Amino acid sequence: MNPAVEKKYVSQLNPAIWGLVAFWAFVESFLGGILHALQVPLRGIVLAGAATACLTAIAAVTRGYLDKKPIRTFSIDLLNATLAVMAVKLILSPQSPLTAYVAMLFQGAVAYLLFGWIPSFRLAAIVFSVLALVETALQKVLVLYLFFGADFWTTVSDWVNDLHVQFGFLPLGLRGIVWGYLLLYFLVGLAIGYWFGFWPDRIKNKKDSLVLAYRQEMDNTLAVRSTPKRHRYRYWLFLLLVAFIVSLYVLPYSLLMATLVRVLIFSLAVYFLTPLLLRWLTRLLSAKIQQSITLRLIDSMQEQRLIFYFCWQRFTGKRLLLRLLLAFEAALILSASREDMARSST
Repeated sequence: MNPAVEKKYVSQLNPAIWGLVAFWAFVESFLGGILHALQVPLRGIVLAGAATACLTAIAAVTRGYLDKKPIRTFSIDLLNATLAVMAVKLILSPQSPLTAYVAMLFQGAVAYLLFGWIPSFRLAAIVFSVLALVETALQKVLVLYLFFGADFWTTVSDWVNDLHVQFGFLPLGLRGIVWGYLLLYFLVGLAIGYWFGFWPDRIKNKKDSLVLAYRQEMDNTLAVRSTPKRHRYRYWLFLLLVAFIVSLYVLPYSLLMATLVRVLIFSLAVYFLTPLLLRWLTRLLSAKIQQSITLRLIDSMQEQRLIFYFCWQRFTGKRLLLRLLLAFEAALILSASREDMARSST
């Protein structure tokens, strides 16, 4: 890389948090896009929880809590990271609503303030997480009232009615649904803040073993890829051929099978073509634009997918929710150890 470009790049985004920012962008773009597209209930808890965890990890790195001498100062890195992830999300997940970006701005700004003001990292993590989750719960009311000037009580009434439509099947009254909804977000925020308040200690204990295991897995993968690739491609070509032949006979008679075939073909195409298209896009642009933070983050999505898949496989046998949480934290640790992984591979 050109030294002048490298210097400019470093000044825009701290290299120490690059891996964490890339992982956050990966979660926001793909997980967030899927949840918003499918309109999954309580998706705000998942996305706000993930964003809170990522920002807390970034704050731990930028404040020096992974070293022996923590530095308690305001860091613009939290705001730069938030803006970079927002840019990637806008490109890769354009179906996300405006409120998703409002939530991210709020989370980044509050993280910047709280981790700069509060001396205790653990206390700051708890307060930040609770505020971020509660804001997510009340986001519809706050956005419509503060940004669009809607009548406050009318907005609250619409929000309550929306909750009743979503959770009216529960054996609770309207007031019980509202308080239960807010309490759920509050408790999840409290749990995330408490858990990630100890994250600097856990990364010190788990980093070396995780990095070693990941490098070994990548070496084994490269060894497998060094063999002729024709056998691997033949497998997928065989599946596509079978799907095509089945569709020729079944499509006129079964709409369900037609849908399944289309989903299968589309999923395979997205899985294999997305990394290639992203790489082609970055190389198509000029050298100056290619070094921009947004495109470099987009180009790192494939690496982040490999990291999360490795972490997911590492906890095989655990219950689904526990496995997801452990894999998420392990991926954060590996993303924060990006320089160590690079050194260990040389």
